[in-house]
Amino acid sequence: MPSSNSGRLRQYLARIRRAAADTESSVRESAGPVGQADFPSDQDSVESLVARHQLSPQQADTVQRALEKIDAGQELDGTEMFAAEAIIIPDKRPAIDIINGDFVADHPLWRDFSTDTTLHRSICKAIPSVGRIELPNHPSLPYGGTGFVVGKDLLMTNRHVAELFTSGLGQRQLAFKDGLTAGIDFVREISSETSTVLDVRKVVMIHPYWDMALLQVEGLGPEHVPFTLSVVDPEATVGARIAVIGYPAFDPRNDAGVQNRVFRGIYNVKRLQPGLILPRASIRSFGQMVSALCHDSSTMGGNSGSAAYDPKESKVVALHFAGVYLDRNYCVPTAELARDGRIVDAGVNFEKGAPGGSPPWLSAWSKDDEAAVPTPSPTPTSAPPAPPTGSITLGEVVTWTFPIEISIRVGTPSGVPSPKPVEAAVEAMVAPAHDTNYATRKGYDEAFLGIPAPAPEPALADTVVTFGAGSLIPYHHFSVALHKARRIALFTASNVNGGEAAKKPEPGRKYDRKTLGGLGANDMEKWFSDPRVDPAYQLPDRFFTNDRGAFDKGHIVRREDVAWGASFAEVQHANGDTFHVTNCSPQVSGFNQSAQGVDNWGDLENNVMKQAAAEKLCVFAGPVLAKDDPIFVGVDDIGPVRIQIPQQYWKVIVARAGDRLQSFGFVLRQDLSDMPIEFAVNATWQKYMVSIATLEALNPLIRFHDSVRAADQAENTKGEAVRDELGVSMTDGLGA
Repeated sequence: MPSSNSGRLRQYLARIRRAAADTESSVRESAGPVGQADFPSDQDSVESLVARHQLSPQQADTVQRALEKIDAGQELDGTEMFAAEAIIIPDKRPAIDIINGDFVADHPLWRDFSTDTTLHRSICKAIPSVGRIELPNHPSLPYGGTGFVVGKDLLMTNRHVAELFTSGLGQRQLAFKDGLTAGIDFVREISSETSTVLDVRKVVMIHPYWDMALLQVEGLGPEHVPFTLSVVDPEATVGARIAVIGYPAFDPRNDAGVQNRVFRGIYNVKRLQPGLILPRASIRSFGQMVSALCHDSSTMGGNSGSAAYDPKESKVVALHFAGVYLDRNYCVPTAELARDGRIVDAGVNFEKGAPGGSPPWLSAWSKDDEAAVPTPSPTPTSAPPAPPTGSITLGEVVTWTFPIEISIRVGTPSGVPSPKPVEAAVEAMVAPAHDTNYATRKGYDEAFLGIPAPAPEPALADTVVTFGAGSLIPYHHFSVALHKARRIALFTASNVNGGEAAKKPEPGRKYDRKTLGGLGANDMEKWFSDPRVDPAYQLPDRFFTNDRGAFDKGHIVRREDVAWGASFAEVQHANGDTFHVTNCSPQVSGFNQSAQGVDNWGDLENNVMKQAAAEKLCVFAGPVLAKDDPIFVGVDDIGPVRIQIPQQYWKVIVARAGDRLQSFGFVLRQDLSDMPIEFAVNATWQKYMVSIATLEALNPLIRFHDSVRAADQAENTKGEAVRDELGVSMTDGLGA
């Protein structure tokens, strides 16, 4: 952790402590039965942290040491920094679950949000009017952010959210981008299993200066009461206690452990995030410096478009649009929006007494209602700017526009009518079709080639899950040896049939991935656990789904390799079996897809088939489980877990040539030594051929059969031909 973060952390905690001291007395007055003992002093109490987070004595000592160093202005080591960020910061600004439109705030600083009848009723009335902006036809994003009701059939969100599916700026020439629609789901809670999406029928406004947009939606019910937007001078709201309601998403640029601590590894659902309004500060937004109001709630990317709601006054005081880790969050003051007649005339429900006036930013509007912004706005195809690096001091001007968009489809030209919106559909996570009768699975067949090709064996039998009398868990056309401690495969063994008749045994049937999986057009594949294996030895889909994009869900046994058979059902069952989490390895930074969109391993089997003039292969593969593999802090179905992430993978391909076997060994290696594991997005994988002897030295946990060792082609002309065809080199090195 960079030392600059230590200084930023001290400043952050100092500000929160001062704010807590300033507001403590007023909170006590409004909290009724809540007494002084319910509030921490201006110095953090380790005892209170231990009690609330059930810390071990060792963790408590680390927290105590961290607090003492912070107070003394000393640098923190990595362990102390993690404890401070993952325990102390979330302890001040929690994220509260919303379930069935209600919540329980049990944190002493915010308990009155539940115990004070007036505050609790105010927040519960606001919750149904906040929803998730759904993007059913977007090529990469299921949702874009948050929106809330501000008038009759009228939603408010961020400009950068609306621009995910809209072209144009201003009011008159706005259109949905080609093929894209939007909707809003007012539930999407942590416990909700169903969703009701209301269509966005029209984009009413994309403001040319503030990061604000208005959307027209139909079908609002009586529970979706429009918020009242405050017109009070923004400076007068500083220190107000707010409830930010929105849909926080994981941000891969920030500390994963801290985010897991705050959000418990659950993202993209409705949360209540309390905090305080902070003084205004400047930030660059769409090419110009704006004077934004600030707050210190624990908001994340999916909070874009959230309302900063003052439950005491029952009014929205600001529209959240950006944030900087360990510093502050930025929001558009609603009082500034009330100074724009176009927004008032659009039907936004401002309280009486709008300030009026002619703010200088009104010049952003042109005569024909289109933008005349001094500096051009970011183009739709540009990636979001990176967050600031290095130390950020209080009052410093920082620049960070915070959309969660990465790629955008080209939009409809100006003046072209909007396509007729279609009924919104939402991507669902669906387990691919698979055989529910596990007794039918025969697993890897060592006689598949007509010559025995035995699978590898674990060097130590007790390191892998026992299945029956052996160590291989059988599936359709492959088997897995599952490492108990690492909770991923030690190795896999599969039978590959590349023949066209085996790949498509029933003419006229579709054999694409969606059809074989039994998935709808908008469905996404959900990995599933093996009911035959103790859950303690498996990493559930939740770990891979909530790893926040740090890893690919990597098939060790390739889906395409084993999706073959004598019938459609056999192909489908084999395809589905590859989505068991026992076959999934967290694969870092493009292992599963290269920069060209091609499977990094995919050409190996095809090339060996070509060299051996064969349609059938046996393939052994797996990760290199090294003691020094980096640790990722993730979440399983029980809670936080620390999992080592492999930095190398191996594969051995065995073919038949006449009456003999030929084996070819490969290693895929990535150097992650100089980058945090969450940010390993630019490192390059390097592919090498390797001898079986070297592969065994690299993999002391695995032993290959004598027949596979004897068939090694690494030093022969066949191996040289494969290397030439693939453009890879030979290596005897064992380093990562």
